[in-house]
Amino acid sequence: MNINLIKQQIDKVSVVSFDIFDTLLLRPYMKPTDVFKHLELLTEKIGFYNARKEAENQFYLMYGREQEATLDNIYQMIPEYADLKEKELELEYDTLYVNSEIKELYDYALKQNKTIIITSDMYLPCYFIKSVLKKNGFLKYKQLYLSNQLNKRKDKGNLYDYIIRDLKVLPNAILHIGDNVNSDYKKAIEHGLKAILYSRIDKTFLKKNKKFSKFYNSYSETLCCSIITAIASQKKQTNDYWYNFGYCYAGPIVFGYSNWIYTLAIKQELDKILCVARDGYIVEKVLNLLDTQQIKTKYVYAPRILNYTANLDYDPNLKEQPRIICEYFGKIPSTESHHDFIQTNKSDFIALAKAEKEKTGYHQYIKKIIGNAKKVGVVDTISGQLSAQKLIEKEGKIKTQGFYIATLPAKGRTILKELNHSDYFEDNLKQSFITDNKPDLIELIFSAPENPIITLKNGQPVYKEDISEAEKMRQNIYRQIEIGILDFTKNVLERFKHRHIFIQNIAVSELIRLYVTKPSIGDIKAMFQIKKSPYADNSVYVPLFSAPIPCWKIKKLKKLIWLTPAQRIALCLASPIKIKLRGLKHFKIQIFPKLKKNIFTLCLLNRYGIIIGADDVRR
Repeated sequence: MNINLIKQQIDKVSVVSFDIFDTLLLRPYMKPTDVFKHLELLTEKIGFYNARKEAENQFYLMYGREQEATLDNIYQMIPEYADLKEKELELEYDTLYVNSEIKELYDYALKQNKTIIITSDMYLPCYFIKSVLKKNGFLKYKQLYLSNQLNKRKDKGNLYDYIIRDLKVLPNAILHIGDNVNSDYKKAIEHGLKAILYSRIDKTFLKKNKKFSKFYNSYSETLCCSIITAIASQKKQTNDYWYNFGYCYAGPIVFGYSNWIYTLAIKQELDKILCVARDGYIVEKVLNLLDTQQIKTKYVYAPRILNYTANLDYDPNLKEQPRIICEYFGKIPSTESHHDFIQTNKSDFIALAKAEKEKTGYHQYIKKIIGNAKKVGVVDTISGQLSAQKLIEKEGKIKTQGFYIATLPAKGRTILKELNHSDYFEDNLKQSFITDNKPDLIELIFSAPENPIITLKNGQPVYKEDISEAEKMRQNIYRQIEIGILDFTKNVLERFKHRHIFIQNIAVSELIRLYVTKPSIGDIKAMFQIKKSPYADNSVYVPLFSAPIPCWKIKKLKKLIWLTPAQRIALCLASPIKIKLRGLKHFKIQIFPKLKKNIFTLCLLNRYGIIIGADDVRR
């Protein structure tokens, strides 16, 4: 929307008319009827959503279109839900929010001494509309024209005729601004007014953002998808990629996970939630925004390296773990493996570990944090060994309840059965989650703008001082992601007054999937800056998704999740044809199979096929 052009149109008239819903005011839902869906979930009045949607139609079927339906009329059609009328008004009042784009035009019209009127086809009562307008800063207007009050409508055109007569002005002296093609634009022009069709923020957002468009189309019937998409669309995008990423993607993901933890913690009557560094950094902040009264939270250090160095608790099947122990204590084997070296010199390593445990003071540190709590939760993100939870239980002498995005079981490990824990992504979502480097995205989102810790000394963290450029970059970037996450959380809590918005893990899973598998050029360019460390000692850093690998290094290119256009062309040229044969009865020739999209598909008798680009069936 070109604000300056609209201001020029405002200069040419004496009266400016504004539509209300999706113009002056925005709902935090993609569809107006999602208010009813939300109310049904909040009140657990099963059937309300469908009944409320149909009630207005029932009124008109019974009484005809001569009389405009009011909210009272509508609820007379559904007497079994009469007690929800006031709750509907409360929910609408709390969640309706000023549209900053239109507010700028409203303020401009006021400054130019234009007569301002507000016009709407609406069943909500006049007193309620006035109160919502006042709450959102719309105080100075000459008249409010409501269809249910005047028994005239914009979509019929007779409301415009009434306004012209009431104001005693020529039709072309009025400029009407609204979002509906028929009632706000066509009908206004038919009756002589000037009109501007306002492009709804959410529709414009979905046109520009293909990932969110796919997200909404996939789960449009779920309340949480409606809310997440609406809230994301209503946030003015900045020039800071990482803030926008934090608000639109990381925000819903962290909020959904944190709210799940909070709900379970209340149900299990936990006294305290320990959020493990660094993965629990942002969760602790969001939990404190959700509630600071019922459950206490604490950001704690429980580095997995302490399990190795202070307890000699490691997995010999994972070669980097015994290596880290040996390197930490400066005991490097000459020929044998690190694990065999530890076993050969076990008494020496036991003595070193005992001294390390005394030096760290971890037992006293964690006991002080736990205090008098009897039921304690431990928050982490992704784990196969539950090392932080195990360390806290062992040194804190307390049973805990672990909370994880996902635990990753491996053959031969029994620790998952030994410790109480819950996964946000259950088994039906877990397998999909662990593919395509989605856990790497979670590691970025659930990070912290602080240096990795080497160990603890006297109960205080000892930070790694000589950090890599990759780590510095990640920390700087994360500060902006964090602001976006917290702004999303604050906006949701403010808009809904801490009401539950029922974010489902399947919707969060889909948001993660779409970001990782459907990157834009901007996403790829931004993610070039991010590298990760796969080891507990952060000794090595590798690209998160993409890397500026030269196009001729084909083997390395094949390992990347995201590719630049040039890299993808190189892969296509390196593997231009793929032929699949199942005898002579079935064959498929695929040209440029490494292309991201399908360009052309021709199949005969479901047996023979020629494909250019990706195989649609496979994808």
